[in-house]
Amino acid sequence: MHARAFISRSGIRTNCKLNTPSNIPFSEYDLANGLHVILSPSALQPIVSVNLWYHVGSKDEDPSRTGFAHLFEHLMFEGSANVKKTEHFKYIQNAGGTLNATTSFDRTNYFETLPSNQLELALWLESDRMNALDVSRENFENQRAVVKEERRQRYDNQPYGRTFETILHHLFPTSGYHWATIGSMKHLDETTIEEVQTFHKKWYLPNNASLAISGNFDTDSAKELIEKYFGDIPRGAAPARPAQPITRISGKTNVILEDAVSLPSVAIAFQGSAIYSKDDYAIDILSDCLTHGKSSRLHKSLVYEQQVAKSASAYNLSLEKSGLLFISCVAQSGVSPQNLESAIWRELGRIASEGITDIELEKAKNHNITSRAKRMQQLSSRADSLQQAYTYTGRTETANEELEMLLAVKRGDIASIAAHIMKSEEAVVLHTVPKPS
Repeated sequence: MHARAFISRSGIRTNCKLNTPSNIPFSEYDLANGLHVILSPSALQPIVSVNLWYHVGSKDEDPSRTGFAHLFEHLMFEGSANVKKTEHFKYIQNAGGTLNATTSFDRTNYFETLPSNQLELALWLESDRMNALDVSRENFENQRAVVKEERRQRYDNQPYGRTFETILHHLFPTSGYHWATIGSMKHLDETTIEEVQTFHKKWYLPNNASLAISGNFDTDSAKELIEKYFGDIPRGAAPARPAQPITRISGKTNVILEDAVSLPSVAIAFQGSAIYSKDDYAIDILSDCLTHGKSSRLHKSLVYEQQVAKSASAYNLSLEKSGLLFISCVAQSGVSPQNLESAIWRELGRIASEGITDIELEKAKNHNITSRAKRMQQLSSRADSLQQAYTYTGRTETANEELEMLLAVKRGDIASIAAHIMKSEEAVVLHTVPKPS
């Protein structure tokens, strides 16, 4: 690989018809090496967001070597051919920008937002580590220690920290959604530098990546810069993805987890539906009806009326191949997890048998529309929305169809999906209880 040089240069109501300005304008094309490019210009602010997605997440890992995708979220900042360790941060911050990276089950992304006249800087930095990342033993050992400490803080030593990881283990027994993105401490200990380098060579390729730019930039100039910095990065062999059989569990799974907590909690999880499916939007509405706001079903009944729960939360985790409806309640002092669980099931049964009201449906839709509108004010969120649609469906335009799909959800869809997925015989129920002193 050759060195790369950089030269610096100075509330909607649900019965309203959606206006086309709610769409994200974009154009897209592919480089010869397979890198997909999405350009979304906007002159509203003098800034630009550069957003690079690699289509590899924790579900794509070897089950005996988990945590690699998240490990690379860290390693990608350890230096490359022309950028020393931690200099990626310094370059962006000195230019007045911000940056970060995240790992999910299905992808890893890296993004910078900075003044428009610094677009070339971000493209140079991203291309340099795509082309010549320094995956050395020293960098690996350093970041392995960082990730292990992160696991201790966020999972192993955090109250209720192992709840979600335990749920995944039982809800997705046959796919890569079986483990959390942080990976196993045992696997991190056993991993060799050669295994890490092999993972990098397999997945971190231009033909397994997509680049989105959103903000104030000239399209023709951006295309020239993209070709300059990314055009000659070699294409690799198309990564062979592991089989991902998503099987539904048969029979209610009950788990008791002792943890350093003061109050018991009850978590109930069901397999949902893949992202962008019709059912996925219905589950979004359902999760809102369960716990968004003080008048939501679980808050009103369990927290305020029955006073069996101290808190209640629910969310729909939309995944590339499946989904997860997660419900979690912390018990009030003196309430057993068994009694709390029974109260939760009664409320879930009501929705499955009776459905929701018109007011609940409209409220949930308006909340989702408002949340999206707020996100779309941020350039990085626009780029993320386009990236997600392209990566998971192959159609970037899917990002602009979401609101119509959401508004198409009917009351009957909520009752139907609730009855379909919220079955006790297909649920994982986790009681987290105080560890004996």
